[in-house]
Amino acid sequence: MVVVSFTRRNINSAALTGCIIYKKQHPVKKQLPYFLAAFVLPVSAMLWWWGLFSSTSLEIGERGGYRYAYLEAQGVYSKLATKQGEVLFELKKQGIQPGAELTLVLTDPRTTPHDELKARTGYIISADTQVQPPLMVDSIPVRKVAVAQIKAHPLFAYGKTYAALLKYAKTHDTKLNLPTLELFDNSILSVEMPLSPEKPAPAASAGQVAGEATS
Repeated sequence: MVVVSFTRRNINSAALTGCIIYKKQHPVKKQLPYFLAAFVLPVSAMLWWWGLFSSTSLEIGERGGYRYAYLEAQGVYSKLATKQGEVLFELKKQGIQPGAELTLVLTDPRTTPHDELKARTGYIISADTQVQPPLMVDSIPVRKVAVAQIKAHPLFAYGKTYAALLKYAKTHDTKLNLPTLELFDNSILSVEMPLSPEKPAPAASAGQVAGEATS
């Protein structure tokens, strides 16, 4: 038989050991609020400011009447910003004040090889603006569309708006109709999806209005 004897010394030693362990853990608990204040809260505030927690609105309406200067783009859509920068450079060189950023997405990245993706990207311009090569000009008429809109950083905005359009398409037993029109202005992204598939006018030669025949 093993007899365990508990003495006051044993009890005091155990209590002392417990105090030491508690004191060793206690500073960590004390530092937790500082960690939250120094890291978690600022990151959460930044994500909130960028629109991570923003919701997307979706409505059906008539939109259009846009005139825009653009360049053709082919390849992964993540490089569209570079092509759009070329358009902005040309517009400024020609002394033209650009309006909202505009991209016409012509192919579906879910079903099209990356090197075959096509789009037009540029800026809205006024009706009487004369644009010189290498830029091209086209117009988008008023048409009935589903519009998904959100105020958020592009990092989150595009995924949220297209998710809303895909959900709408699924609910109405249809698909994502192309081309979609992306307008980005004052941190607000609007993506317009035609309610039936459309085909944009063929690309024009540099400086020519798309779809117009030359004499």
